[in-house]
Amino acid sequence: MTLLKNQYRLLQELGSGAFGKTYLAEDTHSPSNRRCVIKHLTWNHDPQMAPAVRERFKREAALLEMLGRGSQGSIPELYAYFIEGEQYYLVQEWIDGETLTQKLRREGPQSEAAIVSILLGALRAIDYIHTRPNPIIHRDIKPDNIMLRRANGQPVLIDFGVVKEVTQVDGSGSGANTIMAGTSGYMPLEQAAGRPTLASDIYALGMTAITLATGRSPRELVDPLSGEANWRPAAPQISPALAATLDIAVRRNDRERFQTARDFAVALQSVIGNANGLSAPTAAALVNPSANQAGALPQATLSPMPSPAPLHPIPSAISNPPTSPTPGSGVTAIINQIQAQHSQSQHKQKESSNVILPLLSIGLALILLTAAGITFWWVIAPSSGYRSSAARSTDPKPTDPKPQPPDREVPSPPQPTPPPGMVFILGGDFRMGSDQAEDPAETPAHRVTVAPFFLDKHEVTNIEYEAFIRATGHPAPPDWVDRNYPAGTANYPVSNVSWDDARAYAAWAGKRLPSEVEWEFAARGTAGRQYPWGNQFDARCLNSAETKIGRTKAVGNFPSGATPEGVLDLAGNVAEWTASDDSPYPGSVVKPVANTKIVRGGGFSLPRKYASTTKRTQVPPETRDPALGFRCAKDIPTTPNRRP
Repeated sequence: MTLLKNQYRLLQELGSGAFGKTYLAEDTHSPSNRRCVIKHLTWNHDPQMAPAVRERFKREAALLEMLGRGSQGSIPELYAYFIEGEQYYLVQEWIDGETLTQKLRREGPQSEAAIVSILLGALRAIDYIHTRPNPIIHRDIKPDNIMLRRANGQPVLIDFGVVKEVTQVDGSGSGANTIMAGTSGYMPLEQAAGRPTLASDIYALGMTAITLATGRSPRELVDPLSGEANWRPAAPQISPALAATLDIAVRRNDRERFQTARDFAVALQSVIGNANGLSAPTAAALVNPSANQAGALPQATLSPMPSPAPLHPIPSAISNPPTSPTPGSGVTAIINQIQAQHSQSQHKQKESSNVILPLLSIGLALILLTAAGITFWWVIAPSSGYRSSAARSTDPKPTDPKPQPPDREVPSPPQPTPPPGMVFILGGDFRMGSDQAEDPAETPAHRVTVAPFFLDKHEVTNIEYEAFIRATGHPAPPDWVDRNYPAGTANYPVSNVSWDDARAYAAWAGKRLPSEVEWEFAARGTAGRQYPWGNQFDARCLNSAETKIGRTKAVGNFPSGATPEGVLDLAGNVAEWTASDDSPYPGSVVKPVANTKIVRGGGFSLPRKYASTTKRTQVPPETRDPALGFRCAKDIPTTPNRRP
């Protein structure tokens, strides 16, 4: 096979287009021969254009690196770029998963829950690129260019080979028409005319959702005379609320569409609220533009996926998406109105503080003067002769203190002996969550008291799970053959188990799944560690994407990642089911994701941020995944009161 730059071995061609070819490759200079994607960009090789093309290539490579690094997994990372003989190459992260086109071909038209979840995940990435200081228009969003990670179902925007900064669309820096880019059917009129806007990406994503709902291409659905998509009869599973929302997204006139990814997401949250029977659903924004970060990981599953939690919620009064936008109305106007009310409230509070603060200052000064006088009278005056003899004569006479018995050490209660394979967790008071987290689902930090409990030292293994299915007849994981786990993996963590599978095993073993609070406390302790082993990330302490192993390892392979109590593999290897439903923290306005359980700890395919002790992921309980397993907890047995 071809070896580029004496480093990258090309394995197969993945695709080609007007802007070049894409290959699956191996990085032979990495310890694990890491797989990557090589993009060979083509141009006309005009010698006079060579300096400009080279400069443009370097600038866009730097842009792609920045986008991937800050996207939290929703845009592939750029590993490297190089030029050989005026041939231009990008080396990007290989996404282990499938495109929406492949998913549609495999499963057929998608459910409403799956479509909404994919939309919200993709909107996080779109909002991230749209709200940068120099906004980015993708300009080629379509089912082929959105992938779902196999490990967790996260939507990933790919093929950024044609991105441009809106403020630098040509060599002169002019905002003139851009070069033609995009795909027929997913490209709106203004983009076809060479004048794409941010709403052009909204159109493309809306048409992508319609394709997922109907299983048909836009050319089959769009009326050639009116230009409107007549798609609803082909998607009977889609509710009128979601259908109306998608119709707005694909309006012919870009000014009549949702103007931002945030507006689109708010309307989708309204659809979720209606589906859940909520009278006043919480409308949510995707990201905080000032933070300029992409949203949290969409919920882990390939099919079906429920709606992910909003990232930065904004209260909204809407309960149904509008059928058509009108001046001064719609989600944007509502958000602006709420923000204006908030500003007025703050102004009133400030006016009140202008009156209250001086009064408080005067009162505080009087208290301090009084305290100083008392101190002078009772402490300083006796030694200076200022107190009268009459006052001194009334002082109580000192008496000899009674001898006190020596302090006795109170013995600590004996710790209960944990069952085999389990660790005793003492319990205590700790601060759960993080106020500095990028994902608002982890905020606000709050105090929680945890009772003592036992926790499995390591994740439940294949051989342990096999004993359960042999004894109960419970179905084996789908990747087992003839109810036997793969050879040589007896002590590997069992995976591809649903939440009900994990709960059934725990009940059979006389245990239970740990609550989310217990899991975080076991990982953090009262010291509030950022990782189970401490506050600094160390790839030697876990099996994550940084380790580049690409699969599970036997439990206990990373002893340096243990907690002080000796609990192993709380970070990495496989993410772990907890017993807890998704629920916002006290004081949070983040809307919970309906019908999901909280998963903790990250897995072998996920990067370091998911190994954090505060990271939460909302996952449908029916999900089975190679990077998803569990461990068990057990209550401390109570000692019955003995009669004297």
